[in-house]
Amino acid sequence: MAKKQIKGEDGKTYTVKEAKAWYKRWWIWAIVVVVLIFIVPALVGGGGSSDDSSSSTKTAKTAKGSSTKKEASSSSSAAKTIKFDNGTRDIVSEATYPVSYSDNSWAGTTVSIDKARVIQVKPFKDDGDSKTYEGIVEVHFTVKATRDISIYPSQATLITSDGQQTDADGYDTDNFDGDLGKGVTKDGTVRFELPKLTDAKSIKTLRLKWSGNYDTDDVDDDGAYKDYDATITLQN
Repeated sequence: MAKKQIKGEDGKTYTVKEAKAWYKRWWIWAIVVVVLIFIVPALVGGGGSSDDSSSSTKTAKTAKGSSTKKEASSSSSAAKTIKFDNGTRDIVSEATYPVSYSDNSWAGTTVSIDKARVIQVKPFKDDGDSKTYEGIVEVHFTVKATRDISIYPSQATLITSDGQQTDADGYDTDNFDGDLGKGVTKDGTVRFELPKLTDAKSIKTLRLKWSGNYDTDDVDDDGAYKDYDATITLQN
């Protein structure tokens, strides 16, 4: 503090210390510095955090919108198809039915059908065929032989409830039948092509005809040949 001399009422001269102005005190400025160091950055940081939060929210919303658009595009582009020997067909609609058909009336052989699938596809033509097809029918067979036989579900004829008749597609039907030895069990899917099909659920019944036989030296054995004629109802 600065010193100052003043004269008292008693006529004597006194020396007194003069107080400094507040802005001349060092500790005032120390406090100001501390405030600047700790408080101001906090205020600035809070504002930055708000901006970051707003930016993050905006980014999240954008990402969510992009993701939804991508999923929708993926869903629309991932059309279902069915594979053929010479390519694929685009599926329009389809219906799969559980079936409980079983026949063991011939030669100790059990023939079962457990599933049928009706498929409407975009119209197509097979190679070298002038016909246009709109539908596919698939029938899953299981054959269990208890003696040597020959049986041919893969060459079956199909008659549908809407009056169409067609033979099995030899190229795209599983090769599972023919000559089967005693104790052999085979299964496979027989495929048929339909010229017309406007709705996969429009067909109510399937009539299937195929044959079987076995070798015998008995000329009186009337059971050596078998013509199967099975009608299955399509319902869930």
